[in-house]
Amino acid sequence: MASGEPNLKDCPYICPSERGKQIEPEYGAAGGGSHENPYERPYVPGQVQPPVPKVYPPGAPPTYLPQPTDSTSGDFLGMSSVGPWAAGHLDWTPQAGITGVRPVVDKYSITRYSTGEWRKNNEYILTPRATDKAIAMEKRFKKEIADTFDQINGAQNNSNNNLKKRVKDLSSWQKKVEAAEHAISEEINILDEYRARLKGACRILMLPEAISKECLELRTSRYEPDLVRDDAEQELVNEVAIVGEIRRVFTETLAKVEEQMLKNKAAKSAIEFDWSDKMQTLKADKKNLSMTPKSSLILAHPGVARWPENSTTLEYWEHFCSESIRNCDDVRHESENLRGDLMTAITKGAQDLKTQANRTNMALADSILATQQCCDHLERNLKENLQKTADVENLIDYLKDSLRKADESCKLSETRLHARNYERPNVENCKDEAQYALMAEHKLIKEKAEALRGQVREAEGVRSELMKYRGDLEKEIACKRKSLSINEDRCARARAHMPTPEDFAAL
Repeated sequence: MASGEPNLKDCPYICPSERGKQIEPEYGAAGGGSHENPYERPYVPGQVQPPVPKVYPPGAPPTYLPQPTDSTSGDFLGMSSVGPWAAGHLDWTPQAGITGVRPVVDKYSITRYSTGEWRKNNEYILTPRATDKAIAMEKRFKKEIADTFDQINGAQNNSNNNLKKRVKDLSSWQKKVEAAEHAISEEINILDEYRARLKGACRILMLPEAISKECLELRTSRYEPDLVRDDAEQELVNEVAIVGEIRRVFTETLAKVEEQMLKNKAAKSAIEFDWSDKMQTLKADKKNLSMTPKSSLILAHPGVARWPENSTTLEYWEHFCSESIRNCDDVRHESENLRGDLMTAITKGAQDLKTQANRTNMALADSILATQQCCDHLERNLKENLQKTADVENLIDYLKDSLRKADESCKLSETRLHARNYERPNVENCKDEAQYALMAEHKLIKEKAEALRGQVREAEGVRSELMKYRGDLEKEIACKRKSLSINEDRCARARAHMPTPEDFAAL
């Protein structure tokens, strides 16, 4: 270092020391000193003054904040050839940051702002504008959030109340639908039992029809004199016709039952779908009712706050629920009425069949009684015929014996006449009384013999008639016994298996 040059370490602005005298600036102007720079003059030894503490007015803000004595036109820093700074002078203004205003620089530092600007910047930085805004915002937001959550809680309570009401309504309708479903299911089971009973009645109906046809077939085996269309035959034909009509009614009723069964099953399926939908909806609403914002099952579902395409109105929903139950009840009532008609058909059909069977049995009984009486009469006639035939045969034998005796008497008279006619000679062969008596005797015997022969022929004719009548009687008796065997034995044995109304009712 050259002699006579000041030592930079002893510069009071860089490293003040007790060596040299310090300049006591006056704190009154902006920047805290005068506008005169002591380094603008040539250096004089001993001009460096010791530091003088700055005095601030009472109540002044901290030194890092703007002071009342700060100037708005900038600080004046003196610069000379002596010192670490380059020569030059710059007046600092608020436009110090404008581009193009270049501060004096050296190799150590760059000066851009004044102390007042630095303090204003500190004030700007330290002013809690964002904090106050944050406090106000926090208070406002907390109030708004409290109001928001009050509104949200009110809306959720309202939704929960509506959900509770909806669950109550759904539970009520679900119970009604469930009762209707139980009723239609029970009706289906009962109708199925009645259908089985009707099918059993149709099967049982084959028995009286087979019996009636068998009786008609058996009666065709009667012999021709008894092969007549009597009352029993007519009643059997009517019985077959009645069985056919009852079968037709049963078949039509069974077809109606099958159709009604399809309607019942369709109604049950519809009410079950309705019940299933209500159960699923009730489960979903109960689940929704049990949920809270702290539930672990809640998720974000964007785009759900809209009406679905298949949504309906509440009025239509209530109308659909009531109509669904009403349709199910209508089908059930129709099924109950059909069951009544079915039982009426079975009961009345069984009664009509029993009545016709009684009529047929009575007609058969009358026919059997008449045939039995006729057979008894024929047997009596046959017995009499046999007796008369025996008497006629005895009479014929007696007539033949008498005719033989008459022939012998005739031979006697003829022998006598032959002897008198050919053995008396000449005049002795005269017509005397004896000759006349023999001639009259021969004539009488001839007449009586011829009469006896006529009687024998007549008796033999009567015997032939008796024999023929006997054959007719025996044929008729065989015919009547055949008819009795068919009517009394075979038909009666078959008709003993005729079903009764109790058999139809016991199905």
